Amino acid sequence: MLVDFKVTNFRSFKTEQEFSMETGEYLRKYPENTLRENNKRLLKSAMIFGANANGKTNLIKSLQMLKYLVTMPTNDIEDKLASDTFGNNEENTKFEITFISNKEEYYYLLEYNKEEVVTECLKKNNKTIFNRSEQSFEVPKQIRNLKENVRKNQLLLYFAQKNNERVSIEAYHWFAQDLIIINFNRNIIPIKNIKKLKNKDFKDRVLNLLKAADFDITDIEVQEAVDDVPMEILKILLHPDDEEKNNFGKNVKRKTYKVYTTHRCDNGYFTIDFSQESTGTQAFLCFAFYLLEGNNKVLLADEFDCSYHTELAQALLKIINSQNQQNQFILTTHNPDLLDCKLRQDQIWFVDKNAFNKKTKSHYGESELFSLFEFDDAKLTRHDVSYKKRYLQGLYGGTQIVNQSLLEAGIEDEQKKEQE
Repeated sequence: MLVDFKVTNFRSFKTEQEFSMETGEYLRKYPENTLRENNKRLLKSAMIFGANANGKTNLIKSLQMLKYLVTMPTNDIEDKLASDTFGNNEENTKFEITFISNKEEYYYLLEYNKEEVVTECLKKNNKTIFNRSEQSFEVPKQIRNLKENVRKNQLLLYFAQKNNERVSIEAYHWFAQDLIIINFNRNIIPIKNIKKLKNKDFKDRVLNLLKAADFDITDIEVQEAVDDVPMEILKILLHPDDEEKNNFGKNVKRKTYKVYTTHRCDNGYFTIDFSQESTGTQAFLCFAFYLLEGNNKVLLADEFDCSYHTELAQALLKIINSQNQQNQFILTTHNPDLLDCKLRQDQIWFVDKNAFNKKTKSHYGESELFSLFEFDDAKLTRHDVSYKKRYLQGLYGGTQIVNQSLLEAGIEDEQKKEQE
């Protein structure tokens, strides 16, 4: 489970921004929205609000980038490390993350640029496992004789786990298996989730969720097929050591899975390919798999409610925060109605962009991340307070500032050009 995350110089986050899933001190509201790991009380979910282009998505992308760097190694000394700095500057990017897995607490620090890893550190229960400063290493005995083999553009965490260093394997597994990005834009169901539909009990649970959400789907069928897939398409799925990497230009036979949904109609039933379902239906089915898997995953979803009616989004949020749910969800949204959906102050986060400051000479467009819990607002202690109302009044920032007259003028100018 995620405890804390810090990011510096990534996309719109120029200065260090901290995001925490620890509960706010002395806050007792909605205890069912929390869970306990070790001696820490953590949130089951966090909702990130903010105007368009303020940087909500960048929090998700920063965690996604860290996962990518850990799990997708460079192939050789010529490879560049993936980087996306503020304004494409040449400064280092820095990530710090604390998480709990199997009742053990881990801390990982990575500072790097396109050319090299600058700083790297892994701790378990506050005990240092390895430390790195560029090409100077403090490592466990198991890999001490191998440290000269670590390239400057290679993460020590990946190298250590590949050489069977136990704690590094544990930390790597969390990034690879427990930190999950749900991509609603592509509505792709992972193969491992599709396979679960072959289990009748699990499929029935999914169908019950779909029925409760009024999607009018009576059955889901999975069919296996073997297709010829061009190697170019499979490139990103292959490990660097995969023998098939040399087969570009050829087709490879791969097992694929087709998902079909059945609907009721006046004349009985009809079946369609899952890809023909509405965007909302596809997104809901993707989400349903994770709602039904209470297995301590950290799930990230950008604009999770973009294809849902508000009532359905509110219902999903209640399930996410329900007593039986043991996953963590970090979700971005534009929907202010969700602010009043039985959320704690520490579950509500905002992202806002600052303006140019002549004194500090800070650049316009830097995103700032902050929690509602940080505000000194006396009315927040009231049980009947509407977070939505106060947010729309601009009291917490992160709202969309629209110049209506300029917007209309731009449209009028374009219409005049067309008429001339």
